[in-house]
Amino acid sequence: MEKAIPTENIEEIEIYSVVNRVEGISPGLYYQNHRIKEGDFSDKVGYLCVNQALAKDSAVTLFLVSNYRNYQTAMQIAGFLGQRVYLFSNYWEGGCSGIGAFYDDETSDFLETKKDILYTLVIGQ
Repeated sequence: MEKAIPTENIEEIEIYSVVNRVEGISPGLYYQNHRIKEGDFSDKVGYLCVNQALAKDSAVTLFLVSNYRNYQTAMQIAGFLGQRVYLFSNYWEGGCSGIGAFYDDETSDFLETKKDILYTLVIGQ
């Protein structure tokens, strides 16, 4: 029998999206479906993700951020969200990869957030 993963609370996870190559969507940085910066940020995202070509070449990069109270719970929820992104991306044959290495302070500056970056997911090429 499956048991629920114990958590002390529910943490809010916010998602920033960097769209570089998606037909019908203007390139830029998005937060809650609103473009907050316009432009192709593929080189910037590649750099922020510790110069990984996978990030530079992605169609979309997601940054999961939180102002958590409980780190473990926030990471569990980020993991759950990441797995859903993997499932949908693979279903649509877009491919997905999680990236746990990024320049924290510079990524926060780029996203214009004081919240902690938990995880990054790159989708498609």
